[in-house]
Amino acid sequence: MSDLKKTFTSLWTGELVAVLVFWFDYFVFKWIIPGIGPIVSVTYALIILSFILVQGSAFWLIMLKRLSDPKYMAGIAGKIFKILKYIDVILMCLGVAVIFIFPDTVFAMVFAFLVLLFALIEWINYYLWRLSYSMDPSVLLGRIKNRRLKKSKIAKEIENS
Repeated sequence: MSDLKKTFTSLWTGELVAVLVFWFDYFVFKWIIPGIGPIVSVTYALIILSFILVQGSAFWLIMLKRLSDPKYMAGIAGKIFKILKYIDVILMCLGVAVIFIFPDTVFAMVFAFLVLLFALIEWINYYLWRLSYSMDPSVLLGRIKNRRLKKSKIAKEIENS
């Protein structure tokens, strides 16, 4: 198996595993979230995060399939991801509203906001700029400081569609 094939396989399966782990944790620890309001806000934020992670997984699966068929979903993938990019923004904005509509506890509100913030970071990583360069956080901070972030692969796919 080529290095690129291993990388794409690891990326698409890793995103799906992350979704499964987040939902497993949610169901294991849901009992500490008191009341229906906080459950709604945390659940909504987790749905948005999952939706974005599944998009990343689908993109890396497309990239994997393109190794054997370079025209796989050519032209259409970028159009689909462009639509999803805007749907995600709408869902995240609604997520902020949901968090403030159901603020029964500060803990649940902060937790839901952090999950939504994670979704936003993943969205930026997928649709705007590549945020993963090294295990050393100073590498990313240096790139941000020097304005040397690279355009994400999905952003390039959208641009080329």
